[in-house]
Amino acid sequence: MRYLFFALLFSLTISVKGQGSFTWCDAQQLKKGTITVYWFPNKPFEYQDASGNLKGIEVDIIYAFQQYLEKRYGIRVKVNWVRKSTFEQVLDHMKYDSLSGIFGAAGFSFTEERKAFMKFSPPFMADMAVLVSTKDIPIVKSQQDLAKYFCGATALAAKGSILESELLVLRAENDLDFKIEYTGGSDLVIDLLQKRKKSFGFLDLPVYLMRMNGGITNLQRHTFMTKRYHGRVVGLPITSDWDEPLHEFFTSEDFQSQIETLIGRYINIDLYHFVEALSPGNEIGLLDREKSIQNVQLSYQDLALKKKSEQLILLGTAVVIVMALLVTIGYLYREQKKSRMLLFEQKSEIETHAAYIKSINENLELIVHTRTRELKEKNRALEEYSFIAAHKLRAPLARILGLVNLIDRITMAEEDKVLITYLKVSSKELDVIVREVMKIVDEPEKPLHNE
Repeated sequence: MRYLFFALLFSLTISVKGQGSFTWCDAQQLKKGTITVYWFPNKPFEYQDASGNLKGIEVDIIYAFQQYLEKRYGIRVKVNWVRKSTFEQVLDHMKYDSLSGIFGAAGFSFTEERKAFMKFSPPFMADMAVLVSTKDIPIVKSQQDLAKYFCGATALAAKGSILESELLVLRAENDLDFKIEYTGGSDLVIDLLQKRKKSFGFLDLPVYLMRMNGGITNLQRHTFMTKRYHGRVVGLPITSDWDEPLHEFFTSEDFQSQIETLIGRYINIDLYHFVEALSPGNEIGLLDREKSIQNVQLSYQDLALKKKSEQLILLGTAVVIVMALLVTIGYLYREQKKSRMLLFEQKSEIETHAAYIKSINENLELIVHTRTRELKEKNRALEEYSFIAAHKLRAPLARILGLVNLIDRITMAEEDKVLITYLKVSSKELDVIVREVMKIVDEPEKPLHNE
């Protein structure tokens, strides 16, 4: 059993050695290896963007260091980033981790107390803090005000940070009764303070000024509580030998030429220069800067209000135009509807007239057909009558004429001759009429005329 325990212990030792115990001497011999960077979300030093990509000033510094090692020594180093949930956990790795090849990136402040258990890179930017509270805590002007306004309030800070240390000192030295709620870095503390009542905390000055520049207005700073430290640094365990190349990199011309570019990606470069030059006692300079930022914000707000007013005017004009168009469209629609109704009525009237005319035409056709049939019947009767009159009358008439001619040859008295003569003439006239009737019967297209 004891042998099994030692075997497991040896295995774990080898495993740990392989994961993190990678010295600077190892790197120079092997020309490759892996360093482990423990980090804690503390914007703008280390954070993840909306896509989950790791960003920040110290992130870019570590990658620049990685490139420096390959360029200067031909050593290809892989960076293993390990996120910790609290600042204190990163600090514990610096305190208690005896493995080499370990770095701490959490926006560390250089302090004499920390020198006892960890090493640091040279500072890469100034480190100042200010005391900020919610608006419901009046601005403190004396020690009596501290006891009056801060007792019963809630302080916010990252556990193990120098800003927590300042709160502990503030509470102890002034015998204040307030609780400390442990959160994240200054950026997160600002977000929380904007939602809270009777809360306060120390904030990194560059973060505070940047958020002011971004538009926060519901917080207030307590002027006489500004703190300045030795500077922001990258941390290492006290047993690490990586401080040698790290110090060399920080003091190199390559790093000095690009440090402002690296910081300028995350902090307004003008604010960076202001903080670098600011001293803790220069409260007037800080107040002027805050006033300048507020004036800029007011100018932006004025421009925004002006732009909004212009947009409202444009929107109002657009609404009026749209309303006019809607009224016009409504009027045209109503007129079109009336026109459609009129056309429908006219169409109905035309269809009614058409049906009436059709019925008249159909009735007229019936009348014409009936009249035609009647005329045909009358013509046929007339033709029959004419045939009878022309042919059946002509034979007796011819006989009468023949008898009259015979009688005319007989000798008789003068009175009888006169009668015979009248009879003869009348017979001839009747014969002419019969002949004309026969001619009409034989030629029906020829109109009948009177003699």
